[in-house]
Amino acid sequence: MKIECCGLTATQTKQLIDKEYTDTVETLTDPDMVAARKVKNGEADYYLGSCMTGGGGSLATAIMVLGYGNCLVVSKQGKCPNEKEIRHMVYGGNHKAFGYVKSHTEQVVPALVKALVDKTEGKPE
Repeated sequence: MKIECCGLTATQTKQLIDKEYTDTVETLTDPDMVAARKVKNGEADYYLGSCMTGGGGSLATAIMVLGYGNCLVVSKQGKCPNEKEIRHMVYGGNHKAFGYVKSHTEQVVPALVKALVDKTEGKPE
């Protein structure tokens, strides 16, 4: 699986994923537009973008390239979902891009990537 790490915490996101998933996930840190196009063209599987609000900034580029229906706001200012809620969001659709508030990176990224890996491997919710 290839994941594009974008936005304000792209480096931190990459480090969090690389720490736990070196054998199963390849991380990339292309600029937002390049990353979104790679996902659209099948060169990467998912786009993770952090910004100040969770739904603007980095995710806006993915929405423009991939379409709104392929993108999901995982966290918003004042609302950081727990691991179970994140897992339910991932299993509830076939989204390719995920946005989250930069201050939620440490909580959101590990749960989000775990859910994506598990879903890809066919594990139940």
